[in-house]
Amino acid sequence: MKKIKILLTGLLFVFISSCDRDAILDKSPLTEISEQDVWEDPNLVESFVNARYSAIGHGWAESWQSSVVDETYLTWSRGCEPLTQGYVNPADLGRMNGAWWGWDNRAWSTIWNNISNCNLFFERVEAVEFSDEDAKNRLIGEVTFIRALMYFDLVSRWGGVPIITKAYTLNDREEFLSVARDTYEDNVNFIVSECDKAASLLPDNYSGGDVGRATRIAALALKSRMLLYAASPLMNPGTSELVGYASADASRWSLAEDAAKACIDAAINSGYALYNQYGDVKTNYTQLFLDGGNSEVIFDRQGGASADGINLSYLDQSNGPNGYGQWGGNTPISELVDDFEMADGTKFDWNNPEHSADPYANRDPRLYASVLSDGDTWKDRNVETYLIADASGEITGGGQDTKYGQDNWNTSKSGYNIRKFLDENYVTNSWNFPTTKNWIWFRLGEQYLNYAEALYMQGKETEAKDALNVIRNRAQMPEVTDSGADLWDRIVNERRVELCFEEHRYYDVRRWKIAEDVLNRDATGVEVVLHPDGTKTYTPGILVEQRTFNAPAMYWLPIPIGETNKNVNLEQNPGY
Repeated sequence: MKKIKILLTGLLFVFISSCDRDAILDKSPLTEISEQDVWEDPNLVESFVNARYSAIGHGWAESWQSSVVDETYLTWSRGCEPLTQGYVNPADLGRMNGAWWGWDNRAWSTIWNNISNCNLFFERVEAVEFSDEDAKNRLIGEVTFIRALMYFDLVSRWGGVPIITKAYTLNDREEFLSVARDTYEDNVNFIVSECDKAASLLPDNYSGGDVGRATRIAALALKSRMLLYAASPLMNPGTSELVGYASADASRWSLAEDAAKACIDAAINSGYALYNQYGDVKTNYTQLFLDGGNSEVIFDRQGGASADGINLSYLDQSNGPNGYGQWGGNTPISELVDDFEMADGTKFDWNNPEHSADPYANRDPRLYASVLSDGDTWKDRNVETYLIADASGEITGGGQDTKYGQDNWNTSKSGYNIRKFLDENYVTNSWNFPTTKNWIWFRLGEQYLNYAEALYMQGKETEAKDALNVIRNRAQMPEVTDSGADLWDRIVNERRVELCFEEHRYYDVRRWKIAEDVLNRDATGVEVVLHPDGTKTYTPGILVEQRTFNAPAMYWLPIPIGETNKNVNLEQNPGY
């Protein structure tokens, strides 16, 4: 997407967080531009819209969202404990309401800032004289999509929020400090209608410097995800109308099916396709997340490659193994690793002697692109998370990526490290990415999984298997032939492995209402021991972290206490 020539902050109104009005524009290095100038110049209006993209949040904070669910454990646990230990509360939402260490720009207040700026755009844009009406409508479509995405980011965590389409000023203080939450249903309807509006105004593709802007396909993808969530058990019915529907309605799965199918069809007809550039699945799945703007990406939050402030994270530095001089941050846990199937499509089982003797052989190839295990080739050597035992079995040392290696305070407690998203060509401590890293919000692969789930929920098992097998075929995994509850388990697991670390699991286990089961399990790892004869033994079940999920409250986040203190009409979520 075009780089922002002028830094625009807009009217930074947070309807219950702040009453301060910042200047509409920050000074650029060479000049100062007034608010009036912005809304008289179409080029400056476009720069204002560009700034709305920069305010869209992304993953890859130092504490990943995956570390508050059964995917990873953060070695330093910064901001994760309130979620993993079950004590999240209105005064402490942990990393789910902001960045803690690192940055993710996904806090309640940050999202509302962007919504407010979108509202300001809609109030002013009609008075701007554009020589190209199509360009004006495209910008309207882009901001419509961005605002809908911001609302989705709120609704998926907190449930129904106030639907605000007005850009408040200080003169409106009393009004905006008394707004009440709208129902979950009203929020869903609003987001879906905004997606429809955006889709009617946006092109299917861009070229050149405009690549990365919102498209019609992106609007359809957001609609698909919103309707999938809305059809799910957690919301049908909800414990209150703020966090779900008053009554269940199975027809909502039909809406989710139609939305996913519409997105898939439109994407394919417009030249999108599952990324499949390499015959080797490991390479293909690795490059899917490194090859920016590829055919599978529907919408991403674009970043940069250098350490000059436009890169989205220092994820290579903070997540690589300690033996490479990196920080071993968000480390995969066995609960995820063990759910990657064997290459023949059967379940991995530690109780199977063949599996436990060589646990990383003949597995789903996506495992090798997602997780670094002992013995994997990485950079210029093999990963060494093994401990060394003498003839009596006593541990006397360990490999380079253990507590016996360098920077032992960054040793993975689980015996695993992240591989997905990381680039082998990253130079330790350089803080520069070899290639640009973009956070993918929507990709075509997800849409097939959305479609499979919606079909299954309506009893359309044959069609569901067809959709599921599109993804498995790309991974060169055997096609699923199961039915009934076994097919549902396959759908759940396919989302788990295909979308791991992409910020889906947090919402999936909640909307399926299985969080009180899967998130009440301790996080564990594996101990690998190298013996004098050169053989290795593997001991699973090594405790990494005791975990607790307090149901039903933790199915939703609490509204931050600062917001409810300022506005008594802002009703708190159930259980808090």
